[in-house]
Amino acid sequence: MSEQFVGTPDPRDQYAPLAQWLHQLLATAPQMAPVEQIPVGEDVSLPGADYHPAFYPQIPNFAMALLKHDPAATTHYAPLLFHLLSCSTCHRAYLEIYDALRVALSGETRTTAPVLRTPSSTSLATTSPKLLVFLCQLLIGQARAILRQAHRERNDQDAWARSLLQQAMQLSRYIMQHTLRQRALRDLVEVASLASPVAPETPSGETALSYSALVGSGSGTRGRTLRRAEMVSRPNEEQGSIDLRSNTLEGRITQEGELLVLHLVGLDEHLHGKFLLVSIPLGTLLEPIRWLGGNPYAILSNAAVSADGKLSVPLGRTELRLNNPEEHNLVETLFKKLDVYPVA
Repeated sequence: MSEQFVGTPDPRDQYAPLAQWLHQLLATAPQMAPVEQIPVGEDVSLPGADYHPAFYPQIPNFAMALLKHDPAATTHYAPLLFHLLSCSTCHRAYLEIYDALRVALSGETRTTAPVLRTPSSTSLATTSPKLLVFLCQLLIGQARAILRQAHRERNDQDAWARSLLQQAMQLSRYIMQHTLRQRALRDLVEVASLASPVAPETPSGETALSYSALVGSGSGTRGRTLRRAEMVSRPNEEQGSIDLRSNTLEGRITQEGELLVLHLVGLDEHLHGKFLLVSIPLGTLLEPIRWLGGNPYAILSNAAVSADGKLSVPLGRTELRLNNPEEHNLVETLFKKLDVYPVA
């Protein structure tokens, strides 16, 4: 996770005395329950209609500066401090973000003087899953608000929003409880679709058959929550595939060396003998996968559907390993939606 977020304002030295006073007011404001106490079934509050795009994106930078004990933080973010004093929505977000970043960066729960460091895979893997869910939802919610505001103002903020979604995907890889990971990434496909898409090269008038990854299931793990220590110490074939479902149809993605292969079964008779076009809407969000043909929105099968409704389609190559739990989770996220079109 980056230590710098988009939206840093220019310094305003003339606001220093007032900024210090405002910060003292914020510090003594009533505190909410810590993020670690968020119930499993409760989602965090995300920016909605009262979102303030001029200030809200600055809050993570401001919180980070305070956590790193930057002496110029209150001066640098003086206009934001004015806003936080008068806006209960952004003030609540400030409290939530500060608490979440403090825990994520320190690897501790409640301390008066946290020891800060750049988060590593080790520290993130030991961070509270509920906290990671909170951070993922926060990043996805901010990306949604940014894209909606950009559409209203008719400007392009796709790169900014994509970077936030990528951060959420990277954080989610450390959530091993599948119900929590589902909650963390619940709105990922919807928000990603708000960005300017590259239209898939699909046959006109053809209906897509949409599959979605059964997040957290894997081969042989459906219905179970595995302890992370066991999963790390015993990588096995249970984590070596990604299960897909489309209504009553099932599919699977396996790995042969570096090659990811899609396997479909039970396809309808009208598809027998036809080639299929595979579209992966989230495919451009993860660079380590080199999609065959270079376009994840239009991967053409190299064979036709067999007479018994089966088809295997090579998708792309990656150094990420599906038998590594964290890398498996990251790749699985890309397949939250996968569309298949028949080609005449």
